[in-house]
Amino acid sequence: MAIFMESSKERELSFDIRRTVILGAYMRDWQMPECRIILSKPDTAVHVEVYYFPADDETTVARFATVGLSAAHRPNGQAVGTEWMMALTSDLGGESVDRIFTYLCDLIAHHIEGAGDSRIPRVMEESPLAPANWTTTALLLDELRGESEELEEIQVGSERVEILWALPVTAQEAVLILSEGVEAFDSYIEEIEHSIIDPRRLNASTEA
Repeated sequence: MAIFMESSKERELSFDIRRTVILGAYMRDWQMPECRIILSKPDTAVHVEVYYFPADDETTVARFATVGLSAAHRPNGQAVGTEWMMALTSDLGGESVDRIFTYLCDLIAHHIEGAGDSRIPRVMEESPLAPANWTTTALLLDELRGESEELEEIQVGSERVEILWALPVTAQEAVLILSEGVEAFDSYIEEIEHSIIDPRRLNASTEA
């Protein structure tokens, strides 16, 4: 029993250090988070915190970001090793913070259980669990974009934690990425009038 308690305390301390380093890096760029939600599965030692960083005004970016996903282990024993950041328009695509928290927790749980590794780019195909007001019901995990270089990879002790971009994409965009690659998707995004972080953007073929 004494060994177990010590092990539990060590895990708690390790997570506290991880949170201090990663959340501190986020706050240097995005200031204070407004709230968080915790995804916890004690039977598998999964503990992931998701933080919401609101936009300063309607012209700036809102963000959701994880702390602890990198320390979670898949069923095969491999650590996930990465954190996620989702950038959205300031209105969150017409959805509430709580709704997006719930969706992200569903995606994270599926990723831990179902993805064998953290290789990117990775497409998670469209899901009925996506927020109802979004047209972007699939997800792309890729290299971080549009943020400072310091956030691309964060040193936590001897571990290098990569921050991935969790980007909502439409079903059509997901097919494009899977069939032609991320470069083709980038070219497509440059041609449409909607922002890449707008989760209610239309497919090019359905735009007026």
